Amino acid sequence: MKSFKIVEIKMQDENNYIILDLIDGVIINNEAGKDSWIVEVATSEDFKDILESFVGTDVRLLIRITRASNTPALFKGKFMEMNSISVGLSLLFIGDIIQQSPHYAEELLEKLMEENYEGEALLNEFKARMESKEDIKTSN
Repeated sequence: MKSFKIVEIKMQDENNYIILDLIDGVIINNEAGKDSWIVEVATSEDFKDILESFVGTDVRLLIRITRASNTPALFKGKFMEMNSISVGLSLLFIGDIIQQSPHYAEELLEKLMEENYEGEALLNEFKARMESKEDIKTSN
């Protein structure tokens, strides 16, 4: 079993991300195959109304571990529960870290060029999609 401290967490809401006010968090790999990652975070009570509708649903998270300079990992799983605790809310997720191609940047750039992005627009879109770790859908 391996565990890592979470330093930043974002939850996808359609094409946007909810940046959670992280108080503390840990991601644990229980090395048991499918749904082998457990994510538990404490966040501000201010997010309760926003998060209530997500409990019990499948979610995508971007999780940055150990230090802010690390690349975020893409997590897909289920938002299992939300509980009130003394410092705010405790959130529990179970799912998997999605490994992307080692050539992800090149594949994304190719896709953006096919979508006719150029110049500054290409750079801005590339940065945004690299940060979001969106799936690259190809016509193949």
